[in-house]
This record gives sequence, C-alpha cells and structure tokens, in this order.
Amino acid sequence: MKIYRRYEVRETPLHRFAIGQQVRLRSGGGAMMKPTAIFEILATLPPLGHSFQYRIRDAEEKHERMTTEDNLEAIDIWSSGDRNSFRVPANA
Repeated sequence: MKIYRRYEVRETPLHRFAIGQQVRLRSGGGAMMKPTAIFEILATLPPLGHSFQYRIRDAEEKHERMTTEDNLEAIDIWSSGDRNSFRVPANA
C-alpha cells in the first residue's frame, strides 16, 4: 500500500551559533555599546521571519539582549590582531 502525502516534510533548520559560543554584533548595538564588545550565546530562540533569534549577554553588562542571526558574527582566532601567537617558532 502506497501512502501519498499532501505536503512536503521539511527538516527543521539548525541554528548557526551554539549556546556558549562567543559572537560579536555586526552593527546597531546601541550608542552605549563598545564596537569590540564580545557576547555569549545564552539561548537559541525560534525564528523571526527567516532569521533565527538568540539571547546574548556581554560579561560587562547587567542585562541580556535579543538579536537575530543575521546581526551576529562568530569570533574565531583569525579575528584577533595577534596572529603571531599561532605560528610555529623558527627554531622548533
């Protein structure tokens, strides 16, 4: 017996950032926010339109923020200015 579905089964898309991951706001964080502020993902939230939402917090602030995925960028080792610390010493 064949079963025909009237709708397409879609997989739930995954969030790009994980809880505990450190991120930076791309822009529009507010007048009082430092441009170098680093935030931690506290929770993943359902999408707003086509972009997932996150609850984030900077360690220096007392409050949490909510933002969408398109306003965040991941922090990795190449985003810092000190790339020499990742090189192998010449005499090694």
